This record gives sequence, structure tokens and C-alpha cells, in this order.
Amino acid sequence: MSLNASPNATSVARRFWFLLALVLVVALISSALAVRFVTQPFFRDYQQNAISAQAEDSATHLNALLRHNEALLAMIAKDSAIIDIAIGHSQNATYLNSVLADLKLPQEFAWISFYDAFHAEITRFEIREDERRRFKDTDIADLLADLENAPAEARHRVLLQTRGEVSLLVMVTPILHQGFIEGFLVSGHHINRTKVFPPNDVVKATSLVLPINSLLNKGPEVIRPLADIGLSVALTPNEAAVIAAGKAVLSNSMTAIAVVLIGAFGIFALAGKAVIVAPHRALELKQAELSELAAIAERAHDAILITDLNGKLVWANPAFERLTGHAIEDVRGMSPASFLQGPDTDPETRARVRTALAAREAIQVELLNYRYDGTPYWISLSISPLKTDRGKHYGYMAISNDITEARTQREAIIAAKQEIEKQALHDPLTGLPNRRALDQALKLRRLNPEMQSTIVRIDLDHFKYVNDTMGHEAGDFLLCEVAKILQEETKTSDLAARVGGDEFVLLLDPKSTPDEGMLLAERMLERIRAPKVFENRTLRTGASFGVAGTLDGILSLDELIIGADAALYQAKEAGRNRARRYTADLHQSVLSRRTLARELRRAVARQEFEPYFQPQFNARTHEVVGVETLARWHSPELGIQMPGDFLPVAEQLSLVEEIDSQIFTKAFDQIKSLRAHGISIPRVSVNVTVERIQNDDVYNRIRSFGRDGPVIVFEVLESVLVEEQSDLFRYGLDRLREAGVEIEIDDFGSGHASIVGLMHLHPDAMKIDQRLIRPITDDPLAHGLLQHIVGMAELMNLKIIAEGVETMEHARILRDIGCDTLQGYAFCKPLPLHELQRFMIEHEARLSLRRMGA
Repeated sequence: MSLNASPNATSVARRFWFLLALVLVVALISSALAVRFVTQPFFRDYQQNAISAQAEDSATHLNALLRHNEALLAMIAKDSAIIDIAIGHSQNATYLNSVLADLKLPQEFAWISFYDAFHAEITRFEIREDERRRFKDTDIADLLADLENAPAEARHRVLLQTRGEVSLLVMVTPILHQGFIEGFLVSGHHINRTKVFPPNDVVKATSLVLPINSLLNKGPEVIRPLADIGLSVALTPNEAAVIAAGKAVLSNSMTAIAVVLIGAFGIFALAGKAVIVAPHRALELKQAELSELAAIAERAHDAILITDLNGKLVWANPAFERLTGHAIEDVRGMSPASFLQGPDTDPETRARVRTALAAREAIQVELLNYRYDGTPYWISLSISPLKTDRGKHYGYMAISNDITEARTQREAIIAAKQEIEKQALHDPLTGLPNRRALDQALKLRRLNPEMQSTIVRIDLDHFKYVNDTMGHEAGDFLLCEVAKILQEETKTSDLAARVGGDEFVLLLDPKSTPDEGMLLAERMLERIRAPKVFENRTLRTGASFGVAGTLDGILSLDELIIGADAALYQAKEAGRNRARRYTADLHQSVLSRRTLARELRRAVARQEFEPYFQPQFNARTHEVVGVETLARWHSPELGIQMPGDFLPVAEQLSLVEEIDSQIFTKAFDQIKSLRAHGISIPRVSVNVTVERIQNDDVYNRIRSFGRDGPVIVFEVLESVLVEEQSDLFRYGLDRLREAGVEIEIDDFGSGHASIVGLMHLHPDAMKIDQRLIRPITDDPLAHGLLQHIVGMAELMNLKIIAEGVETMEHARILRDIGCDTLQGYAFCKPLPLHELQRFMIEHEARLSLRRMGA
């Protein structure tokens, strides 16, 4: 029977295995067809969505990258020093380069150019020098013009060039001041598309394009515009990858289905065997794993111990004995805290450990322990609860390692970092906070716009004299004494900062008012002016104070420093050693100067400056022997402006050189035009700066005039005799004399006289300051001084010109003293060209009648 049963059992088994295999094959074929016809459309849609999503991500990523760079430049554009350079208050063209060199610029920056409001490039910072030349200056100028005329929300147009895998972008960040564009930061960006948008199985290539048009929308590319920049990202789908991915999905799906079906078959076939063998095999594996873990724990360098639920030591490895110095047998059954922790172990950390153990939670801490010999050491301690396979807790495992050396190094690094941060925020000489600390304090104030703020600006008077005469050690001592006064006179809630060589700023407590700031300034001024003794020598200095606050609503917090500076300058102009507050009147004056500065820049560009001519007369014959050229500004908005009204602002904006050049050119062209009317002016004098004496263009222009015109006379201020005696200055004078230019000393006797300097300069004439001329009619002392000056001039073979001749009585006295030439309102006021022409004709007629009568 058994013989008959065996074939049957074998047959059933064969049929079972045959049918099972057949079902498996049919299931695999059916699954393949189902996967092909059901998942293929879904995969295409998924692939298209993936491309769209990647396009959005790419656009967002590039937009964020460019916005970050733009935000960095916007922050730099808000720097008050950058704004001053843009509007011309400062000529420190290298400031931007130094700022950029100190910053860790993103690698996308290729170059950064600084332009003023008239699109003139001030400076350039280049990282990739060849990339700036790929963009035409005209394209950049057009971009600046478009941005200047565009509304603020539309200022994101860019220039784009593509070079292989690199896209070159040009973006513009405006420099805003008082709501006006005063300049631009133009930045070039080097975008390596293969790095920023690496190709993948979905996208074949990514490119950057300007805003898309209708033709681009018809291609296979997926295009997404950037949210904030006038630029789009175009993605080209990888069609080959799509086909390959479809095949891969089909293959992977079938593989997974086959694995599942075959796995199910295997489970069914092996179920009986697995029920008996699996538990024994699992037990053997568990025993082997535990043995391996025990061997690892014995050889581990970290100290490992196990306690019961009550925290009593049950087991520890040899590393525990080496770390603690305790023998395991001596401390078994004890709480590790009782023999490892000591008086300096942090109580809070111990409480955290107890709380975690009570809650059956893992914890990791750093803890101070003590060895058997009492030596303290730090450990990194990790404690984990132990559970059985059924989840029941039965104890804790603690792993610790010695971190004493690492912690010591870390604490040293932290201490060094704190010291570095302190040095970065404090002046090393005086110990006061520095400008960076002041900026941070102002930044915190900006977080609360409702908070009132008052700033006191302090500038020591004649501090340079102390440094030059007493030495820098005395100057340092004086600075420290002033810092001590500031600290003693201010409250702990005030901030006293040293922001420059002899410049200090006080940011007062928010509860302080500008009136309190003035009282504080007066107290400090009294103490600063008091004599101070350094190495048995007496030091004296003074200080000027400028006080500004937000309480009266004139200034915002961002304008306080500027307001305090304006008040400080007013204090200096009033004679120094005093305090001035920023008032409404001063505010109007500052606004007027800003308007004047803006108009001055336009006036230079429009050449609105005109020469006026004041004739100079022979002291004896009253014949016209020359004219002095004076500047007048014919402003369409402000009318005719005198030099005293605009030259101080022009000097701050460094426009004097350009104004002088315009006056110089126009004056000689106009004087030469008088020849056609039979009028000849023998000499034309102009006021010049030291820079124009050394200027090659001025020298070449004079040489181009030839020798057939009037004699050109350069009037140099008397202060030059003291301040300028360099080789370059003397060289400039020598070559001007060779070209036929005569040199006069202007305003002689105004307080800077240097006889030695006069001897070295060898001028052709000296013009006596009008303050010495006016009182000679009724002041014997002035009369006598003038006689001695004339005598000195005759001894040095110099011609004497007297300016400020107000009356004919002045003219008679000056003639008798020995002056050669007279100039002043007694004869004629400064005249424009057409009035000068009429005056010359009438004056010549009067002289002719006088000669005929004689």
C-alpha cells in the first residue's frame, strides 16, 4: 500500500508543483501587461510634473541666490560712507574696495562697479577681470538709465550673456538717500549652470533666458520666470531618459512582482520547516550576538557599567576600573554617584540625571567626577534604560569617557572667542566701545521705533597739536583721560564710544532728552578743558560738542549721527570749545546745503559758472593794467550766487577744480574776444589752488595760448607759503613761469605770512589783504604797517597790488605809500563781459579827455 501511495503522493506533489509553477507564470505575464498599460500614462504624467516641479525649484533657487547677493549689495549701499562718496561728500574712492575685500563675497560675484548719480564710474572691484569687458559701457549706461526712470518695484531688469556652460548677469542696486537715487552698485555675476543646475535623468540641460516670448512657449522647454528678477529658467527635458526610465519602471515593477510571488511560493512551501527550525535558529543567533557584545564591552575603551532599577552597580568593564581607579568588587552593589561625584559636581546636572532615571528615559550629560585618589575629571555620560524582549525595565546601562582635555581646550577656545569679540567691539587704547559696538546699539534701538534717542558727538579741539608737539604718548594719555571723563559723567545705561582718532559719540539712555544731552556736554567740556599733567608737562585741549535727538521729530534714528555732526560743525565754526544742538533752523540750513550740493553738481554739468572781471588800475595814471577773474554762478533756480555762497559746499564735493577749469577757459576766451572791439587787456589774473599749479592739463592749455595774448597771472593764497613748499609744487611753478605765467601772492598779511617762504617762492607781485587797506585812512598803525610791507616788497623787487580800495582817499594814500596797482569799488566793481566792454570804452574816453585837458 505504501508502494501504491508513494506514486500517488509523488504525482500529487508533481501536479501541485506543476500547477503552482503554471499559476506563477500566468500571474507574471498578466502583471507585466497590467503594469505596461496601466502605469505608463501615470508615469508620463509624473515625469511631466517632476520637470515642472524642478523648473519651479530651479527658478526659486536662482531667485533666492540672486536676491541674497542683491540684499548684500543693498546693505552695502546703505552704508553712510558709501552714500557720502556717491553724493560727493567724500572722495575716498577706495572705501568700497576695502569693504568688499573684507567681506566673504559669494562665489557668484565676478565684479562690482560703483557709479554716481550721473552714471560716472567711481571705482571697480574685480574678481574675474575679463568678465567686465564682455558688457559694453553703453549697455550698462542704458540699464542705469532704465532703472533710474523705473518705479521702485520694477528695478530688476538685468543684462545677460551666455558663454558655454556659464551665464553672465549684470544687476544694479541703487544707492538711495532721502528717497533719491544718488548712485549705483553695478554687479556682475558668474553663474555656472552645470553647478547650480546639474543635469539629471529628468532634465537634459538648464539655461537662463530673458523674459520669454510667444516663440519660446511653443518649444519643448519648460520655462519658469524668477519671482523678483527679470530672468527666466528654461529646462530641456531628457527624452532619452524618459524612455529609459519607462523601461526601468517596467523592469523594476516586474522584478518586485516576481519577488513577491516567488516569496509567497517559498513561504508556502517552507512553512512547515520554518515553524520548527526558525525558533531554534533565532535562539542560536541571539546567543552568538550576546557573546559578541560581551566581548566588545570587555575590550572597549569607554567605561561601561550596568545597574539595577535602584541604581546599584551590577557589572562594569575593565575600562571603568582604569578610568575611576575603583576595583569593581569593592564598589559592586553601591550607587555610582556615591563614590564618583564630589562637592564641585553640578547639582543641576545631578538633578537632571535623577529626573531622567525616574522617568525611565535616556539622557546624555557632561559631569565632573572624582577618581579613587581624589583627582577630578570630566566625563561625557550617556545613560539608557534596559528592557527585556517583552518591554519590562530591569536596569540601566551607563557609558562614559574622559573628556577632561577636550573640555579644557573647548573652554580655552570659548574664552579666546569671547576675548576676540570684546576686542572687536572695544577700542584697544581707551577700552571704550568702538564704532561697531555703536552700530550694534543703534541697530537694537531700531527694533523699537517708538523709543526716543539722543546722541552727543564729541571732537577734541587742537588734538593734532598735542600729538605733534608733545608726542603720541601724550596724545594717547589725553585720549584715555577723556575716555575716563566720559565714563564717569555718563550713566551705565548710556553708551560712550570712540569712533575715530579724537572723535567720540555718546548714545544716551532712551529716557534722556536733548536738553539733558546739552547739560552733560557742558559738564564734560568743563572737565576736558581743565589742564592735565603728563610726565611733568601740562596738556591742554578743548572739545566741540554736537547734540541731536529724535524727541522733537526733526530727525529719525538713522539721521541722528548726521544731525549731531552738523551741530558739531556749527560749534566749530562758532569758535570751538562749545556745544551746539541740532535745531529746526540748523535742519533747514542742512537741507539748503543738500539742495545747493545737488544744484552744484548740475551746474558743473551744465557749465553755469561765468567769469566776472574786476579791473586793476595803475596807481598813478589810473590806466587799466589788468583784470582779476572772479567766479559767479548763474543758477536758473537760485539766481546769481557769489563764491562765498557756494564755494564751501563745492570744496566738500571736490568740485572746485572743475569750477576753476570752467572759469579759466571762459575767461580767456572772453578776454581774447575783446580784441575784435579794439580793447586790449594787458594782464588777466585768476585764483588757483595748489593742485592746478601742479596740473599737467593746465600747463598744456597755457602753452597752447601762445605769447600773443594777455599776460596770465596766477594768484596763490598766502597760506601756501607755509603749507606747500614741496618739490612737485616748485616744479609746477618753474614750468608755469617758463610758459609766461606770472605769480602773485594773494591776501598777503592775512595771518599766514612767512618771509622765508616768500623768498623761496620768488613771486612777481603781492596783493595786500583788504583788511589792511580799509583802516589806513584813520588808523596810523595800519598806515605804518602798510609802509613797511611796501618797503619790504621794494627790497625784494616785488610789485604791490592793493585790493579793497573803497574810496579815492584810499587810492591817494596807497599811491603815495608806493603801491603800483589798485583794485576796488572806488574804481569799478566786478563786471560780466558785456559790461566790462562798455566800461573799458568809457574809461578810455575819460582818460583821453583828461590827457587832452592836461
